[in-house]
Amino acid sequence: MKANNIIGITVIFDNDASLAKNLSVDVLNVKNTKLSNLGYGGGINKRIREAIDKGYEWFIAMNQDLKVTKSGMEKFQKILEKSPPGIVGPFAGGLDPKRWTTILPSKNVDYISGACMAIHRDVIEKIGFFYEPYFMYYEDADYSLRAKKAGFPLIHVPVAGIAHDDTPMLGKGSFLHEYYLARNHLLFVERQAPPAVRLYEYLRLPKTMAEGLRGNRGAGAGVADYLLHRFGEKKL
Repeated sequence: MKANNIIGITVIFDNDASLAKNLSVDVLNVKNTKLSNLGYGGGINKRIREAIDKGYEWFIAMNQDLKVTKSGMEKFQKILEKSPPGIVGPFAGGLDPKRWTTILPSKNVDYISGACMAIHRDVIEKIGFFYEPYFMYYEDADYSLRAKKAGFPLIHVPVAGIAHDDTPMLGKGSFLHEYYLARNHLLFVERQAPPAVRLYEYLRLPKTMAEGLRGNRGAGAGVADYLLHRFGEKKL
């Protein structure tokens, strides 16, 4: 394998590096990234900068809730070696056409899930890094759309040996889980959605806030912080 074809990989959230131990470290340069206060995008950006400095052609971000076999990663590597510059992954997400909330899994490939996302060096050099103010959730959809708008393909390739548990790290329905989903959905719509979707979301903001207050208070807090332009990590 030529030096510029080496794949750099980082495991996001994996505090004990258990996932990294299962990877084919003889063909992959593996690093564990603890979030601390970096956020998902910040953690990935840190490793991307290192990958660029080392001349890697592909960079892979993975979540700790993946179930990965060595043969699965070797298959994924071979896929990347034959893939054109773009974003490649085994899990694809879609966007609700009315509100642009994320749908995972989806037959429509509107974005590649950040649970396992391979990004080619050309993409990084053209569109830059992940948008860190999200801190958690919607970064993968944002980055995928930016890449697509820049002319890069989003390639969905299911791989035997790579499975995703899809269990929210923050706990489904928890304050922070609902907070980041509500706040970042609005930020994502502001940044990426077509005018009709943005107008619809802005007109229904009072309803969105009321729904959050009636349900999980984290969602209401998320909408409030969006309106106040408070982004990044939510301190409790």
